[in-house]
Amino acid sequence: MKKMSLVNLVRFIGLGAVAGFAFFALTSASTPQNGNIKVGIVNFKSCLEGSKLGKQEQARFEQIKKQLETTIEAKEKELNEMAPKFSEEYLDTLSPEAEAELKNKFKTMSQELSQQQNQYYTMLNQANYQIVHKMGESIGQAAKKVAQAKGLDMALNEDICFYHAPSFDISKEVISEMDAQFEKDSQKSAEKK
Repeated sequence: MKKMSLVNLVRFIGLGAVAGFAFFALTSASTPQNGNIKVGIVNFKSCLEGSKLGKQEQARFEQIKKQLETTIEAKEKELNEMAPKFSEEYLDTLSPEAEAELKNKFKTMSQELSQQQNQYYTMLNQANYQIVHKMGESIGQAAKKVAQAKGLDMALNEDICFYHAPSFDISKEVISEMDAQFEKDSQKSAEKK
């Protein structure tokens, strides 16, 4: 028998726990009417791409990304312009002090570029986390309203399902509810200004 790596073992236990919880929830819950559970499935990606809030958040993410890329590209351009100065012919024309200063400047700029790149990835990860969190809350609120209106017992994220019949998908209704809430929030924000 093969030994499981720790990562695979944790995944296996996690999937088992999720499956057990889902099985327990589905078998122990019942509705007063007939004992059947009514479920709706929501596609997170569809809600992100199809809702007004999702489009706004994607545009904001792209704007942040472009701003950061512009800063990094400017630093890379500076470094690339400095690179030809390290040819033997050019270095031979410099005094030892000027050569040391040039090398230090290049080293400092390289370190700054590396720091900016690290900050770039950190900021993009933070922005992505904020967007996913904000979208998750909005989708959750909209899914709750849609589920209540349709008499569903629960609404699940499609990512936890291996399969579902297309008739269970309530993503379009959730997007409509999200867009309605987005309009209300935008109107309130405009009134405050």
